[in-house]
Amino acid sequence: MEITLDDLRKVEILCPPLHEQRRIADILSTWDEAIETVEALVANAREQKRALMQTLLTGHTRLPGFADDWSWTKFSDAFNRVRDKNDVGDTNVLTISAQHGLVSQTDYFNKVVASDDVRGYTLLRLGDFAYNKSYSDGYPLGAFKPLERYDRGIVSSLYICFRLASANYDHDFMRHYFEAGMFNREVAAIAQEGARNHGLLNVSVVDFFDTSLHTPGRDEQVAIAAVINNAERAEQMLINQCDALRKEKASLMQQLLTGKRRVELTEGEAA
Repeated sequence: MEITLDDLRKVEILCPPLHEQRRIADILSTWDEAIETVEALVANAREQKRALMQTLLTGHTRLPGFADDWSWTKFSDAFNRVRDKNDVGDTNVLTISAQHGLVSQTDYFNKVVASDDVRGYTLLRLGDFAYNKSYSDGYPLGAFKPLERYDRGIVSSLYICFRLASANYDHDFMRHYFEAGMFNREVAAIAQEGARNHGLLNVSVVDFFDTSLHTPGRDEQVAIAAVINNAERAEQMLINQCDALRKEKASLMQQLLTGKRRVELTEGEAA
């Protein structure tokens, strides 16, 4: 059935008087301004966090009390490959989201997009890392994400999975190290230029574990991670505040724009 312009012209719309429309518009505009203000604060907090990561995770800026040289270490000395297959029948299929990290496909897509047989998937446990070799926005050489939301889950065997194998490395430091792209140069060096398999970078597992990490001692790692964690929490608090404002505005719109809630008008507005 096709709806014509004449049909639309016949539709009656329930509206308040013009002066009340203007008052409602003013109220909602005030909410928009509040949301825009917090959005600007989020953007500023994010930039400050990124600046901290770029200076602290490269050693360009040192925290007070630390002066020892940073060292290069073979990746395989810091991490072990996770090879565990899904022999426990886990059905929590995970996918890597740039914004949310490793998330359940049922949460992210509202459905499972994996194959029916997931016995060959890799079983991850809390704290394990997964590397997705496919390009995504902000991650030109693929994304590294740790499992933080669930005690365990499973991922496609296309992901390269690993966990810390040495007490000389701090988990949060390494999480920030990967997120800030500090490992991208190593990936670029082993990826076959121009070679992609089904949209994935052609990075072999052997070459991957033969790369190197440039890090300070563990105490400095912990101190750096604590500073970035604080910046991360400040950013998240603002994001939560912004989300709350959007929800409150949406609820208010449902009430004001349906007449369920009426605005108070001044004598001049009501006249």
